[in-house]
Amino acid sequence: MKLTTLLFYFLLFTNITHAQDKVVRDYGYPPLVPGIVELKIGDQVPDILIDKIINNDKRSIRTSDYKDRLLVLDFWDIYCTTCIASMPKIDSLQNVFNGQVKLLSVTYQPEEMISKFFKTNRFLNEHQPPVHRASVVDDRILRTYFQYETNPHVVWINKGKVVAITGGEYITSKNIHTLLDGKVVDWPIKTERFDSSTPFVTLNPLWQDATDSPNYSYSILTGQVTSVPNEGGIHFIQDSIHNFTRVAIFNQDIMTTYQIILHNTKPEINMEDITKGLKEKPYLNTHPSRTVLDMKDPSRLIYEKVYGDYNDWVKKNSICYEQVKSGVLDKTIMAKFAVQDLNNRLGLYARYERRKVKCLVFVKTDKPITDTVENGGTPLWTLVMLNLDMNKKFPPAIDETGFSGGLNMEAYDGTIAGLRKEIQRHGLDLIEAEREIEVIVISDSKL
Repeated sequence: MKLTTLLFYFLLFTNITHAQDKVVRDYGYPPLVPGIVELKIGDQVPDILIDKIINNDKRSIRTSDYKDRLLVLDFWDIYCTTCIASMPKIDSLQNVFNGQVKLLSVTYQPEEMISKFFKTNRFLNEHQPPVHRASVVDDRILRTYFQYETNPHVVWINKGKVVAITGGEYITSKNIHTLLDGKVVDWPIKTERFDSSTPFVTLNPLWQDATDSPNYSYSILTGQVTSVPNEGGIHFIQDSIHNFTRVAIFNQDIMTTYQIILHNTKPEINMEDITKGLKEKPYLNTHPSRTVLDMKDPSRLIYEKVYGDYNDWVKKNSICYEQVKSGVLDKTIMAKFAVQDLNNRLGLYARYERRKVKCLVFVKTDKPITDTVENGGTPLWTLVMLNLDMNKKFPPAIDETGFSGGLNMEAYDGTIAGLRKEIQRHGLDLIEAEREIEVIVISDSKL
């Protein structure tokens, strides 16, 4: 199994920035096309030729083909699990609004890679019919007109004019109806011009000498800030020049914020450790069974349909958080300070505990382990979490085999029964059993 999907989960909870002076990002995108001016909300879209479209009735289209309709560009790549998870919903909306709306996925990645992805991705192919989104491939032109750094990135073009630039969560039936009804929208703009290495708060210049104190520290908690991009992960900066350390998280719901920060209270894991097949890696997994809410009212931590529109809930319950302390401190120490601070500010008590949970357990059989791969192969503990469980519908998986290598896996039908049959061929088995594992517990504060 390739480690790129695994890296997404790993990097979501580890530091995004770790620098002294300047943050440098390299997302691996191809260069922009010279001479093209970036388009903003309110701009009229020129007649752009959009070619290299796969899974579509036409290999190429022009933006002018949609001068009287709604065209939605959904920028994605195969490493964006959020983008992939949303594809069945987007495909369904395309069928509902066919003829009125064109929902077109767009990626910079090459055609061969994307075609293979749609043929082999189990999550998309388990749907009936299988989901093979109409997607532009090898794109540079559209990314130059609508520049972005993180996916999903959605551009809404209504009757030839850019009317909104959002995240993927705004692709809903309600929002499509709003634009088709001719209503003006004022959705938050997905912006990526924010320098996450800059402190969220600037002190009065008259008080700059306060930063020299060994007791210098501050923290700030706000609600959703639409001028700040919705970036997962923790921003961590050690500044030895100015002698301070900073952690920050932007526009995440409260439960995700706690999951990210608690993950960072653990020692950092390198990729060699990840692939060793250790028995338990609870803080790499965001499975619902690994987060327990012992609360009278969990409505501000987890969304339910009865709460109304999801985007309204996100606006109400997303937070931005920043903490700065004097000195160059370890990330795990800063994360522990941040958990304590958030507990006090939010009136909650979040921590790790060991609790008994129903699990899928990889075990040895009385047969020898066979058909293994010395370098590479598929680590056992990734099989359920990453190969099958994007919807997190199975119990969390743990490994009790002691086997640290990789398996030479053959294709199976994408079910637990199929996975079990395949690993039995290797002398292993997968059982359902209760185990005591480490989970995140969030409860009401006792204070």
